[in-house]
Amino acid sequence: MRELAYQERVLETLDTYLAALKTHKANADAVAAVAAANPKLTIPVPDFTAEAWAQMQAEGRLPGSRAGHDFSPRKDGCGRPVPNVTLKVPTGGGKTYLATHGVSRVLGGYLASNTGFVLWIVPNEAIYSQTLRRLKDRQDPYRQVLDRAAAGRVKILEKSDTLDRRDIDANLCIMVLMLQSANRETQDSLKIFKDRGDVHGFTPPGQQDEHARLLRETPNLAIYDLADNFSAWPMVKDSLGNALRLIRPIVVVDEGQKAVSDLAFRTLHDFNPVFVLELTATPKDVAGRQGANGRQARNANLLVEVTGKELDAEGMIKMPINLDPRQGLDWKATLNAGVEKLKELQAVADRNLADGGDYIRPIMLVQVEQTGDDQRGRGRIHAQDVRDRLLQIGFDPAEIAIKTAQQNDLNNPENQDLLSRTNRVRVIVTKQALQEGWDCPFAYVLCALAASSNVSAMTQLVGRILRQPWAKKTGVPMMDEAHIITHHAGTAEVVAAIKKGLEADGLSDLVVMVKGRDGSGAGAGVFRQVERRDKFRTTDIYLPKVMIVDGAVVRELDYDADLLVALDWTNFDPSPIAARIPDNPHEVVGQLQRIRLADTGDERFVTEGGAEVAELRAFDAAFATRSIGDLILNPFVARAIVGDVLAALRARGFDDEKIGRHAGLILDELRRGLDAERTARAEALFRAGVAAGRIQFRLRVDSHNWQMPKQIETALPANAQQLVNQNGGPLERSLFAPVYHAELNGEERDVAVHLDATATVEWWHRNVARTQYGLQGWRRSRIYPDFIFAATQGGGNCRIIVLETKGDQLAANLDTTYKAALLSLLSEHFDWNTTVPAGELQLVTADGATVECDLVLMSDIPTKLPRLVNRGLA
Repeated sequence: MRELAYQERVLETLDTYLAALKTHKANADAVAAVAAANPKLTIPVPDFTAEAWAQMQAEGRLPGSRAGHDFSPRKDGCGRPVPNVTLKVPTGGGKTYLATHGVSRVLGGYLASNTGFVLWIVPNEAIYSQTLRRLKDRQDPYRQVLDRAAAGRVKILEKSDTLDRRDIDANLCIMVLMLQSANRETQDSLKIFKDRGDVHGFTPPGQQDEHARLLRETPNLAIYDLADNFSAWPMVKDSLGNALRLIRPIVVVDEGQKAVSDLAFRTLHDFNPVFVLELTATPKDVAGRQGANGRQARNANLLVEVTGKELDAEGMIKMPINLDPRQGLDWKATLNAGVEKLKELQAVADRNLADGGDYIRPIMLVQVEQTGDDQRGRGRIHAQDVRDRLLQIGFDPAEIAIKTAQQNDLNNPENQDLLSRTNRVRVIVTKQALQEGWDCPFAYVLCALAASSNVSAMTQLVGRILRQPWAKKTGVPMMDEAHIITHHAGTAEVVAAIKKGLEADGLSDLVVMVKGRDGSGAGAGVFRQVERRDKFRTTDIYLPKVMIVDGAVVRELDYDADLLVALDWTNFDPSPIAARIPDNPHEVVGQLQRIRLADTGDERFVTEGGAEVAELRAFDAAFATRSIGDLILNPFVARAIVGDVLAALRARGFDDEKIGRHAGLILDELRRGLDAERTARAEALFRAGVAAGRIQFRLRVDSHNWQMPKQIETALPANAQQLVNQNGGPLERSLFAPVYHAELNGEERDVAVHLDATATVEWWHRNVARTQYGLQGWRRSRIYPDFIFAATQGGGNCRIIVLETKGDQLAANLDTTYKAALLSLLSEHFDWNTTVPAGELQLVTADGATVECDLVLMSDIPTKLPRLVNRGLA
């Protein structure tokens, strides 16, 4: 493994520091010896770590970016100075390489030894497994560095392994430990500090005077808690923690920014380290606290800073980043664009391999909105939906891997080595599960289907596609760049998020901790029950559902089975779709954003529009047919429609080269036109079903109604802020209590407070989308009304009102128009004992109550909602 220029610079700086440290340590030891021989003189012993740092600063060897950051001294558990330095290295820059060489330099240049003990701290399971595997492999270059430093006598340990003093005297022992294993609330809870029978040679057996001497020399050793009459005879525990305190290990901290809490800091330095080497992409300073229990500020003692430009100069990263923002609402079209880019990359990779280049199998990461098994079918882009779509357009199951909290296909034996030629994975579907330690330089494309809803997770995933295969450029522009395709997200917002994340982290990934009920994020929320008010605790509340009635068979309407399958496309004329494609199309690359490093001056990111050099490629009719398979279920009809579109284009003068060059635009227009036609045909079929009485919306005497739950769930703590009424007091009319402020947005809170202040409202409930009451129409996604409430009317009867609200800015959009049309249609065709105004639905129930549905714009709430609530009153 060749040493890169910036790695050489890092190690040269470390060598210089170690030389200064050794000199000042010798001086401090000499002063300490004089002070010990003359205790009455109270000679101060200098802090050799501070003096070595001051020398490096005076010689101008420290990073300029840390000007003004004071040196932060470190002390071990016995109060002795501890050398502590931080190397700032972006992810993908070879932190493990620098760590192994750093250990070698500390052993030879500072401790003058080839034996000893290294405590290697990592932040999580992924990095733990990766580090342990590489250090145990004698053929791995990192292990070979350690073997050379220790003359081949290297022993790799885990915390459960037997530890013998003779091993440390004769070998370089390296123990890999996860941070949480050494970072708990109390030492008493740590197995590492408990007596165990496999730690040998560190405490004298039964010699109480020797135990007392050990405690005088190392006061922070843990001892047995004996009875008072044995307090004069302390006994040191035979624990791993005590062994480490006596050994005084070299401590390597990977992802050092994770170990800055007071607890982690105390725990690591309580091991009495002889040297601490931290590696991180984002050095983190800790502010001081005032008061009696305050702490001193702790700055990261940054010895060397590696910039992203240095990595780019060495060919380590894919740069520039090509951002292709897709603004349409059809996520499948965005996924198609990602697949097309992946196919282009694979073709280029195949040619590169045939020309003598390295084997590369480009992989696409797909970011989705939902992953939990119970989250599918709720109107958001789910991992299984993406998998089904990829299978539909021609991917083999072995080429798709899902990586979520519930499912990890990357752990399958055949998928573990993603760089192997026998590995078949081409697409990895995830939400945010690819955290630190996940490393696959074959990842080239990020298809961010959830960019608009989770920009932070999208930015974190950007770091996963930046590392260059084999840590070198191929010389082929497309293979040396990263590609990001986003779905329905603002271009400026995405660019800003990417730039902010990359600049802040030195091209490293963002560590994102997101709470989620599906468990895909770290620290999933704890759910608890919220009860109804006592007055309504036992009341049964029913609402009608949209049903299919076919003779004696009554069931809920299913969009796919009852509408989509029944659509007849044999008479469809696609010529209007072809006509919308201009003679000289401007490709979407006009929106392409390229994010690269500036050529001169300080390191900055430059965003520019760019036009890709389109490669000559043919239009893949089979792929296009599969791509519209979710819209047109019959593949023969779908293939005929694709053929008709191509024929119409050729009749206008489009040749094969032009059709191939604009394949993405043609496919996007085809899907857009077919989607609009599918909606129109489904609406016509739905309306015909309502008119014929086959589709009904009625409260029924059988069990085919929706029942209001008696309990609902919340992830908020019991002491969370509650929503209050107009007078600042508690709500009085909500069906469930309490109602939490954070569970409603600003507009919903206004409606809730308005309802709660209305005397004719018996109760109200804010309906939870995708989990509670929904209405199925002629689109796949259900309508989930915002509020359900009961109001009194003349004669003491009760009306249940289902209310959908929309912001004024959405008044004319397709979703609002669709919802208003569906409610109007159901109302017009309901013929149960009464006639109701258009736009409403009224049903007479067994107890004389009615159910009404309406859609109200937010600006109309002050005027229309009171009329809706009070309708029917004398």
